[in-house]
This record gives sequence, structure tokens and C-alpha cells, in this order.
Amino acid sequence: MKRKILVGSIVVAVAVVIGILLLSSERKDITIGVNQFMQHPLLDDVFKGIKDELNESGLSEEKGVNVVLKNANGDQNVAVQINKQFVSQKVDMIIPLGTPSAQSACSLTKTIPIVFGAITDPVTAGIADSLEKPGGNKTGTSDRWPYEKQVALIRQILPSAKKVGIILNPGESNTEASMKHIRPALEKFKFDIIEVPVSQTVDVYIAAKSLVGRCDAILTPADNTVVSAFESVVKIANENSIPLFAGDIPSDEKGAIATYGVNYYKIGRATGKLAARLLKNRRELPGAIPVTVESKSDLIINLKAAKLQNIEIPEDLIKQASKVIR
Repeated sequence: MKRKILVGSIVVAVAVVIGILLLSSERKDITIGVNQFMQHPLLDDVFKGIKDELNESGLSEEKGVNVVLKNANGDQNVAVQINKQFVSQKVDMIIPLGTPSAQSACSLTKTIPIVFGAITDPVTAGIADSLEKPGGNKTGTSDRWPYEKQVALIRQILPSAKKVGIILNPGESNTEASMKHIRPALEKFKFDIIEVPVSQTVDVYIAAKSLVGRCDAILTPADNTVVSAFESVVKIANENSIPLFAGDIPSDEKGAIATYGVNYYKIGRATGKLAARLLKNRRELPGAIPVTVESKSDLIINLKAAKLQNIEIPEDLIKQASKVIR
């Protein structure tokens, strides 16, 4: 009887070991390469949303999913090198955050799935055939801002304003994509536009200073260079009582007086959802999945900034706001 028990125990032990070996051999770690174009509060929010969504979808580090984040620090050449590393390492997916990172990723691989995050205009940037069918090995999310609502907001707060100043980096494709919507919106609401080009963040302060006395308001577009040096624009606006309007919520919180903005954390969650969907179903074609465009926008009003810039916000507008900073 003892011998039978011993033999039975050995058989069970062997079966357990074999089961463990089979499970370990079946497990395949997943590596996701995230190429963030620059350190930027909006892109940081997108990345956080991606991570949270992946974790909730069961794609966490504990499950063998490695999310490798690399930052190009605003350098297009560095963004290319990061994507080259991901391709040579044969990562399971590339998630580029920012248009330059997405453009180089799409040019370097036609096989590794690409889920781009927060791209202003993927079609104009050349990384999607259309929003409905991006094509090939890529899909993703767009952070297209509600430009006309933003410009209408300026007219509502400043009914007699005539000129709007805009600082922009023409070298950024996302900037040019946003300006294609902003220019006609300004024309529709009877504004003249004064554009001041910059090529790097150190130019932003001088550009903002050049607008003093030349415009009735300043509007910042979807421009990584300008947003990265936004504090410089706020300083000039406050010192010279120039109403400053932004297109994104973090900039409004930093010193713009009002905006209709999209939630970048939610965009990150949508990006993570697409990534999880493709990782769980390797047979699905990314290019057949429509680009997700955030449709909701929140009205944010910064009364503290408005006071510094000597602007009074209409009471009925304050009541409509999703968030009021006092």
C-alpha cells in the first residue's frame, strides 16, 4: 500500500512539473515600444491612459507585457533612431506618440503593428489613408481639437477684438494640420491673423514679445514647440494684459483664460484599447480599424488668469464650464 502511495505521489509530482514546463514554454513575453516625441504634459497623460488601459485589459508586467518608453526629446533624428531600435529588436507593437515619431515608425516597418496616439491629422501627416481605413499595419487615435468652438469662444469673450496672434512652428506637420482648421475659423469670426514662426522652444519668448501691441488676443495651436514653452507666452500675456487662449486643458490650467479642450488621458485609454485589441487578436488587420477621434470637449475657464490679463468672463459662460479655476 505504501509503495502504491509513493508511486502515485511521484506520478502527481511529475505531472505538475510537466504542466509547469508546458505553461512556461507556451508563455511568450510581449514587448511594446512607445516612442514619445517629447516630454510634454499632454503626451504624458496619453501614456498614462495607455498603461492603465493595458493593465485593466490583462496586459500588465505581471502577465509578461513589457512596455518600453523612450523619449526623443523633440528631436526628429532621435525619434527615427528609437524606431529603428524597436524594429531591429522585433518588438510586438510600436506606439508612437506625436506626429514625427509616428511618421518615422510608419516609414520603417510595414509588418510590426503600429498604434499611433494623439495625432492631430493622421491623413495629412501621411500615416493614414483615411480615418475610416488607415491601411496597412497602422491605426490609432486623433486629438483633433474643436477649433471652430475655440475661435467662437474668443469672439464670445472679446466681442470687439480684431487681431489674433499665433505663434507656431511651421516645421511641425501637426501644427500645419491644425492651422488648416484655425485659419478659416478665424476668418469666419471676422478676425485678422498675425502669425509668428518659431523653430525651437527658445524662440517662443521672443515671438510672444513681438506680438505686444500688434494683437488683441493670442491663441496657441496644436504645436509641440509652443506648448513646451507655454510659460513664456503666459509671462508676456500677463505682463501686457493680452488675453491668452489655448487649445488644450493643461495650458488653460497654466495660464490661458479659457478653452474647449479634449481629455488626453481619455485619448490614451482609447489608444490602449486599440493596442489591447490587436495584441489579443493577432489575425486582425490594424489598417482595417478606424482611427478613433475624441468627439467630446470640455469648457475650462481660468478666472485667475483672466484677472491677471484684465479680462472679465461673462457670468453665463462661467456657469457652462466643466471646470473653473479660481
